[in-house]
Amino acid sequence: MKSFRHRFGILIVCILTFIFFLSACGGSKGQSPREITKLKAHQWYYFSHRGFYPIELPQNAPEVAAKPWTEAIRISAAGNNTSDNCALVNRLGILDFTTGKPELFRDVLLFDQVTADTLLFTEHGPVFHLYKNTHFNQQSQSSIDGQTKTKEEAFARPLLVRYDRQQKLCTPVLTYGNMNLPLDAQLTSIIPQDERWIGAVKTLRNNVVNFTYLTFQALDKDGAIPDADKSVIPTEEIDADTFRQAQQPTPLKNAPAPLQQLFAQVPESFEFYLSCREEGKLAPVLYDNTRNQSPVGGYLAQGWGFLSTAGAAALFSDGTVYITKSLLLGGDDAQTPADGVIAFRLPKLPAGFSYGEFTIQGSTLYAGWEETDFYKTARSGFIAVNLSTIGAQLH
Repeated sequence: MKSFRHRFGILIVCILTFIFFLSACGGSKGQSPREITKLKAHQWYYFSHRGFYPIELPQNAPEVAAKPWTEAIRISAAGNNTSDNCALVNRLGILDFTTGKPELFRDVLLFDQVTADTLLFTEHGPVFHLYKNTHFNQQSQSSIDGQTKTKEEAFARPLLVRYDRQQKLCTPVLTYGNMNLPLDAQLTSIIPQDERWIGAVKTLRNNVVNFTYLTFQALDKDGAIPDADKSVIPTEEIDADTFRQAQQPTPLKNAPAPLQQLFAQVPESFEFYLSCREEGKLAPVLYDNTRNQSPVGGYLAQGWGFLSTAGAAALFSDGTVYITKSLLLGGDDAQTPADGVIAFRLPKLPAGFSYGEFTIQGSTLYAGWEETDFYKTARSGFIAVNLSTIGAQLH
């Protein structure tokens, strides 16, 4: 879940990345990463409430009012498994990259007035999480204060939703009623852990916010979420420390070798967190590359990673990309950590803009971008980058 620490973390990452590139190597030749703007291998897109549209530059997108990130149109998550590749667009729908070109599937009724977060990839398709931020969502707060909710309404509130790429449909597979939660509760965080789930439940009563934490068994061994069909799932309450411990990052030194290879040339003084999605895995893993458990950013990611059988890649918010040659060139050209990684920079964004989560489909990298001001988001969209063109120029 994002917070002030996330925004502050992005700022720190940009500063640290800048310092790093003044002193570090971008490849085996000791050069700083090259910006790809002049290669003309990319296309910008921006979001509106109706969909997405091509644009020459992000700063040319129509002005929009800044909103808290939970209420704004923006890419909140992106990733892939062996059959699906998509991004979750808050307040809009699913942006599907599986066919090799971006396609948006809007669902006005499902995405309206809720925050879409926590994109997971099960063997039965992508699954995402819905909740309402009662601090910023005025409609949500007024309904809590002025209406008497019923058990039927609770069962009607989607909690986890599956995206069916074949049918182009989003179908709720778990509701707030299935969890037997209080009618005014919001499950603001929900993550899989082994064969269980853990979640944070927020309630707001008489202007007092309370959090409780729970765990429940709702995953089969294959990662499937059973359709509850209005049955109540048994839950067990856990304490806050157990919840926090479950979210602690993994040291980068314990990451798979291809991911570690990306940073073989990076000085140890460059500390960061990396949320990495591995092909075939249900959820991303947060890796910690700080020496002293740096308080900057807490346990929130400051960069994003991608790992598959073809190779690995990482993107930071300033647009710096590390990628194995095998993934960039579409073949197994990686020989050693020094020779097998290329670093480059996505086109520089204007002040106040930053890159976000990314995914790779075939030879195209798709990365979100957004205009941010503290905890608010204004304009947003994504960039499509042709890796084949970049690889032909930079390898």
